[in-house]
Amino acid sequence: MNHTALSSVRSHYPSQFTCRNVAAEALKAYLVSHPCSPSLLSRSRPRSYSTQPAPRTDDTASNNAPEVAQHDQKTSFTERARQRLANREFFTSLLSSAATKRDAKAYISRLKSPTKAAPEQKHAPPRSQPQVNAGDLLGRSRAMEESPVFKQYENGQHSTLEELETLHVALVKVSNINAMADEIVKGIAQTLSSLSRLSMAPCVVLEVPHERSPQATRANLSQAADRLVAAIDAIHPSGARVLDNLLSFGTDGRPQVFLRKLLTRPLRRGRIPIVLPVAYSAEQSQAVSITADEALLALTRELSGYNSGPGGSEQLKPAAEKLETARKQISLDRIIVVDETGSIPSTKSIDKRHVFVNLEQEYAALQEELRSSTEGNVSQKHASNLKLFRDALKMLPPSSSGLLTTPLEAANSARLNDSGVSGVGTRRQKNPLIHNLLTDKPAYSSSLPTGRLAHDASSVPVTTSTFVKRGMPLTILPNPEAQTWTATSKPRLQLTDPRIDLERLTYLVDDSFNRKLDVEAYLKRVNDRIAGVIIAGEYEGGAILTWETPPGCSDDDTDRLVPYLDKFAVLKKSQGAGGVADIVFNAMVRTCFPNGVCWRSRKDNPVNKWYFERSRGTWKIPATNWTMFWTTPGIFDNGHKTGVFLDYESVCRTVKPTWADGKKIAD
Repeated sequence: MNHTALSSVRSHYPSQFTCRNVAAEALKAYLVSHPCSPSLLSRSRPRSYSTQPAPRTDDTASNNAPEVAQHDQKTSFTERARQRLANREFFTSLLSSAATKRDAKAYISRLKSPTKAAPEQKHAPPRSQPQVNAGDLLGRSRAMEESPVFKQYENGQHSTLEELETLHVALVKVSNINAMADEIVKGIAQTLSSLSRLSMAPCVVLEVPHERSPQATRANLSQAADRLVAAIDAIHPSGARVLDNLLSFGTDGRPQVFLRKLLTRPLRRGRIPIVLPVAYSAEQSQAVSITADEALLALTRELSGYNSGPGGSEQLKPAAEKLETARKQISLDRIIVVDETGSIPSTKSIDKRHVFVNLEQEYAALQEELRSSTEGNVSQKHASNLKLFRDALKMLPPSSSGLLTTPLEAANSARLNDSGVSGVGTRRQKNPLIHNLLTDKPAYSSSLPTGRLAHDASSVPVTTSTFVKRGMPLTILPNPEAQTWTATSKPRLQLTDPRIDLERLTYLVDDSFNRKLDVEAYLKRVNDRIAGVIIAGEYEGGAILTWETPPGCSDDDTDRLVPYLDKFAVLKKSQGAGGVADIVFNAMVRTCFPNGVCWRSRKDNPVNKWYFERSRGTWKIPATNWTMFWTTPGIFDNGHKTGVFLDYESVCRTVKPTWADGKKIAD
């Protein structure tokens, strides 16, 4: 990719670059400065093979040499033009999917493999000089040295060095390709090629509707494979490869990968494997059709290192070492399902779909909701796809994620809104697979209030995708299902409660705010006011909420006590990814304080944009450095401040900071 190609992107889509996209600039700078990087765009180079036969050496061929050279020149020019067009489409799709500079940097840091030193060549130690000259008796004859040697692979050292670099893989289940239009199949092939060019090697598992006879099912699979392979070969330089002999039944009766290198070699060479859900049965001495979910889980076990479990306690250490080694060689980062049923339905959100699912917290409730639902948009496939994500992601590190989307969304490689009207609100639709790769986030935040989605639809991309994380458990004290958070609840929770690890909670606050908390002073201020505490995972995020008394009001006047978000914290390493902030915020406003809560933040706090999007209103408190936020409805009456608003403002104005650094600044 050169500067000319990049400039052609801007000239072709001028409306896309009128505003400077810092994420796009960061990605562009990296990609341009690393044209030969093995981990980025290495698979995008077209093959250099000539499409013309080699010229003959006779007189006739010699006479036609100028014509052949001219034809080759035209062919080369056409190929370069085609490549520029492909690069333009690729970068347009790529740069428009990068939301922020943080997302761009995070993507580069995730996929850029560290520089690894080449293994030292181990030479045989030199022989000591013999005391007696034995001539060639101790050496190899010239005939032996110069005789041809059979090698299965041309460069064994290259293969070893190649495997030192971590290979990032996405397993993609594509359902019912035979029912898709040609343009949709072509778009999906383009997206898979883009993932490969962005160092996320896709491996596709095909799914077709179950037929009455195994022969009919196999015929449908072959037809689907042929369509997808033809589409990929027309776009992707390294092409695709059908693997119909990859799986066999193991001793435990489950499908497993028959030979690992059948899968890893195409992936490392930039080819896209197309795996058919067929496994060889030694008992029946024939290939047997299995479900696509079984095939995908077999691939997950193999690529994640869980293909064989320890046989006893004495094998635990070798098994752990094997798992660690496998994950250094291959990182299975994404489980993607492309299914016409689309995202997981929801009965609560305004758009009737779940944009983000935290499996640790929501799986059981979601499955129950899907089983009991009588709505027409709920399918059994939603429940089975959700179970597939649960079973696959539990074998993978917490950093791995899943994405459920439709064929139309997956095929959205670089198309514009086709409304035919160009205006201020016109924007390109984001491809969920590319957006998810670059950001490790859903298309929009799950903690955005439904009211904002309804009234400001132009700022939110329409999506039919669900982002899935294995996630983290959520601890809420006191449990709102057993005890509603009210100002009259007694006795109140204290931070010294044995269920709370105060040391870890303090570290979370210190790390998030980058300041040391004066723990003693803080406990003295809040310990009799705690409304509740929310803890995400292993203290990766959390919130401390209190009941605050407005000035001039008695603590016994519970009707006027203000629900106040005193501390909202996320560890630095978890900020911007994984949905930790969304998980905590959703629990606060939807479960703990559904009727509203208020908080404050410095006017120049960078996180205020995030707060603005999730609050019902804001107020810059005069003569202070504070901005007040709230989610409480109806605190204005015909444009006039109510008593609730005045109580909120007085609390946000008067709460005393308790930081150990003693800085006399509004924090």
